[in-house]
Amino acid sequence: MRIHTLNFGDLEVAADAVIAFDDGLPGFPQLRRFVVLEMDDIKPFQYLQALPDDDTPPIALYLINPFLVDSSYEFRLTDSDMEAIKSTNSVELTIYTVVTIPADPREATVNLMAPVVINKKDRRGRQVILHDSKYSVRHPLLSGAETETESPDMDGETANQQASGNTDGNL
Repeated sequence: MRIHTLNFGDLEVAADAVIAFDDGLPGFPQLRRFVVLEMDDIKPFQYLQALPDDDTPPIALYLINPFLVDSSYEFRLTDSDMEAIKSTNSVELTIYTVVTIPADPREATVNLMAPVVINKKDRRGRQVILHDSKYSVRHPLLSGAETETESPDMDGETANQQASGNTDGNL
């Protein structure tokens, strides 16, 4: 399928790469279909590209693997979060966080309080708000960035515990 992006022009993406966000994203409830664009030019970042169904502009958000920013990052998904993304096993999940890059890139931040969780198997996603979290919505990107450049998948306990050593990152 052909999509239009503001940053990369028209791109061809596989129809099975589309991820359904049944509740949209906070601030964008009308946007419910997305693809993750992995471009060599922007690694270790990816784009979460919206696929609008109407005249909405084709927005995209920078994503990064949160474990590259904070290797001790951890959180628990609720049963309702797991149900919303149609998952019973965290091995199916890939975790990202949204990055904000202002005019001065040294001031870039990562929203560790609201990770984007994607079920690779069923192509479902959700941005999860971590209530009562120790994390910030504006964690400095460069304050503790790791040197890895690929997004690890989560192993059986890791999505609810901590990062695994698997750096495959494929959806």
